[in-house]
Amino acid sequence: MVAEQLVCPVLIGRDVPLSAGFHALARAHAAHGGTLLVSGEAGIGKSRFVRAVVERARTLGFLTLQGACFETDRAHPYAPVLDMVRTLAASASPALAGHYFAPARTELVTLFPELASVFPDTLPGVTLGPEEERRRLFHSFTEAVHALGRAQPLLLVIEDLHWSDDATLDLLLHLARRIGTDAIALVLTFRSDETGPRLSRLLADFDRARCASEVGLRPLGVPDVSAMLHSIFGVQAALGPAFASALHGFTEGNPFFIEEMLQTLVVSGDLARADGTWRARPLEQIRVPRTATEAVARRLAGLSAEAGSVASIAAVAGRRFDFALLQALTQHGEADLLSLVKELVDAQLVVEESADQFAFRHALTREAMRARLLGRERVALHRAIATALEAQRGPGHDDDDALAYHTFEAGDWESARHYALRAATRALALSASHEALQHFERAVTATKNAGQQPDTSLLLGRGRAYETLGAFSQANDDFLDALGIAREAGDRRTEWAALHALGMLWAARDYERAGRYRRHALDVARAIGDKPLIAHSLNRVGNWFVNRDDPQSGIPYHDEALSIFERASDSRGVGETVDLLAMSHHIAGAQDTAVKLYERTVDIFAALDDQRALANALSVVLVCGPSHHASASAVCESRYASEQHTSERAIRLTANIGWRAGESFARYLLADVLAWRGEYARALRLARESLAISQEIEHLQWQCGALRVLGVISFDLGASDAIGHLEAAHAFARQLGAATWVRWSGAPLAIALARAGHVGDAAAVLDAVEHSLAPSAHANEPAGDAPRTLGERFMAVARAELAMASGAPAEALAILGDADSHGTPRVALLRAQAFAALERWDDATTALVSGRIEARNQGARPLLWRMDALQGAIHLGARRRLEARRAFDAARTIAAEISADIDDPTLAASFLASVDTAAPPPPQQTTSQAAKAAHGGLTRRERDTAALIAIGTSNRGIARSLGIGERTVEGYVASSLAKLGFSSRAQIAVWAAEQGLAARSTGTARPQR
Repeated sequence: MVAEQLVCPVLIGRDVPLSAGFHALARAHAAHGGTLLVSGEAGIGKSRFVRAVVERARTLGFLTLQGACFETDRAHPYAPVLDMVRTLAASASPALAGHYFAPARTELVTLFPELASVFPDTLPGVTLGPEEERRRLFHSFTEAVHALGRAQPLLLVIEDLHWSDDATLDLLLHLARRIGTDAIALVLTFRSDETGPRLSRLLADFDRARCASEVGLRPLGVPDVSAMLHSIFGVQAALGPAFASALHGFTEGNPFFIEEMLQTLVVSGDLARADGTWRARPLEQIRVPRTATEAVARRLAGLSAEAGSVASIAAVAGRRFDFALLQALTQHGEADLLSLVKELVDAQLVVEESADQFAFRHALTREAMRARLLGRERVALHRAIATALEAQRGPGHDDDDALAYHTFEAGDWESARHYALRAATRALALSASHEALQHFERAVTATKNAGQQPDTSLLLGRGRAYETLGAFSQANDDFLDALGIAREAGDRRTEWAALHALGMLWAARDYERAGRYRRHALDVARAIGDKPLIAHSLNRVGNWFVNRDDPQSGIPYHDEALSIFERASDSRGVGETVDLLAMSHHIAGAQDTAVKLYERTVDIFAALDDQRALANALSVVLVCGPSHHASASAVCESRYASEQHTSERAIRLTANIGWRAGESFARYLLADVLAWRGEYARALRLARESLAISQEIEHLQWQCGALRVLGVISFDLGASDAIGHLEAAHAFARQLGAATWVRWSGAPLAIALARAGHVGDAAAVLDAVEHSLAPSAHANEPAGDAPRTLGERFMAVARAELAMASGAPAEALAILGDADSHGTPRVALLRAQAFAALERWDDATTALVSGRIEARNQGARPLLWRMDALQGAIHLGARRRLEARRAFDAARTIAAEISADIDDPTLAASFLASVDTAAPPPPQQTTSQAAKAAHGGLTRRERDTAALIAIGTSNRGIARSLGIGERTVEGYVASSLAKLGFSSRAQIAVWAAEQGLAARSTGTARPQR
């Protein structure tokens, strides 16, 4: 059952090649036959591609015959032809196969006596010369294929042509040249990395004859690997982008190797189901699938002993290896070594990347070769490689990474610690967190193996790498160990560094605990008297207040820090402080100030080339503009916004540096912005990916954020899981203990509950939120003052929604206040709903006018259709039915555009159901109404009049025929001219003839007397 689950059920990443395959079928169906060559390396998915083409062919009515070549078939001429006949005989009947292949029966029985059962009355032909036999077979088999194609469209498939015998290749070329005007498609697959001389000649012949087109299947990209994982394990599996990227690195995007790797990981327990969700351990130790080992063994079998030895040394050297290093290790002359490396290239084990560097074709190929060596062999080779690398060191040779790896594997612990620390420091500077952690791990292990204990710098460095990659427990352990060592040694600076790191780390788990660490770090910094340390701590304490939804208390801390960094001309410190000030103003609801500050940070961090800080600033600058935060606060869009909407630059930056928490953060923030615009498919994808990453690294804060966005989107779409998502988000917020998140998650949950009719539960959520939060710095202000923070504004909107659900629109208006809702179209809509509930139609329309302008400026299509739907309800209340219908139709038009972007049929259906409730479709027309609509709006009598005009009847004659007065006829004519926009009876006559009314006029007219 496991094996069945780990086969991808759909074809991924092959849209363009499939388009070419389907086009070839369409041409063949129209009697423009041709040959399609499908190429690619082993395991790339040629057979699955063929299956998809065969399935399409069968739906188009093609007869499909398939054959295959095997390694042993090179000694058996025309084996695929025998395969085709056998397949047809088995799938249909021997009699049918005998009928279809009758033109070639003598030649087939002569070649394959075992086909006598298919052609029972056929004797082998007279033996002729080889060339004559070949000519007769080619002619008769081609005639049989033509006969099949005349009976119905025909698809012939032969797979693995690289194993074919020469005679079959000649037959296929003969056939391909003669099917151009038949309903026949010929599909041939082969391995592009195993084309021998004869197959290469055939491909060249195809090119010269211009009778074939080729589709090359390439390795999948990382997004395709993610799609495969989703298809195999489901979208809820906790296998984030990092796992997909690592899997892609091992397999090079080869679908077969991907499935084999997954199977190996499941068997080893590194990939397992827990609590209904698939989770994977980090792919640190590669377990090579048996299939990869067997494939490598087959390729090695054809190598010379010297080439095999070179391959083993290269496999230990690394995925990529230098020719000069290989020469130093093997002591071969350049010409001899070049010949041996060419042997590896010809065996498809190695590829040339440049004149000086080569690489193994697949990471799994290299790992499989390493696995064939004994442990002592590997250790000796690693030692030799390290010695050779050290001998080569000099200007332009930065080999710390390689030396750290090889000295570690060789057991040279002192050298390994030295090189690993150098490599880790360099990796951190380049924001290469995965590589930094790998080197820190080596340095720690080497230190312990050398009989020493890791020092605080090593522990803090490794802890920071762990934190970046989302490994909370490991980071916490390293920071605490460093703190203990520093306190025991009386090292206050290291004590501050450990406290600072712990304060940052715990912000994702427990905000009160994070606050204690941060305040203690500030005390230590002041005791030391170090201004930069004081400024860093001031920023963290200030940010702690901000996340308690008390930005006014936090901003003075940031202002003090900013003045310290500016006096010291510390650009990085200035950038970090301005970034935190921007967040403070965002949470305070001052988005114009926040955007200006964020744009300043983007410029600073771009100049510093600080990718982590830049990614963070680019992410947050988006939500100061149009997003779901605009439901409670005016917005201010940044100059960076439009580029961010399309490029996902922040996401790419975080992925490139391996910053897992930042990647989750960037994904859900962009999802929030896209959902506000109604781009739901992309928003859902990003929010789900964010949730998967945050679950993988157990980041409570971003799990809360991702679930909140998913809940808001589900709520927008009328989905049943909206409340579940929002309840989970609120639970994480309460566990985290950050007041900002408690309010931001509690407000949408209360709104969803109130809209669902659970008014009591909604009130309980809002009451619990306010009772659970510590009083803020401005809690004692007069009750009538407008709420100031974004969280407080969210709560006010939720209270107004609750009042509306409770049937108290006047109370809702009182909560919202009389202030202008400019910049917050969601508040304008809510005010309009309250006015409409009070039947204050003009006030409701006025509120909608301003709200619609702002919603259009923000691109908030989900709000626009709801506003048009409410406008329709207002018109109905004021008894303006025609205007109501127009407003409902406008709402439904926008909603239809939005639904086209929802790729989940269930979600699309729930969304359209909510649209039908808010903006009812037009009533179904009666037969007479339909006829009227189909004929320019003319009534039945007006159509009868037009029909009689078309046959030249006068008004008097029309009156007699229809039994009405002449004046009534004149009225019908005038009305018809107005409705149709005509100016003469002649135009009516032509129109009636075109509509077919004149032909029916004899049935409506009565005889004239």
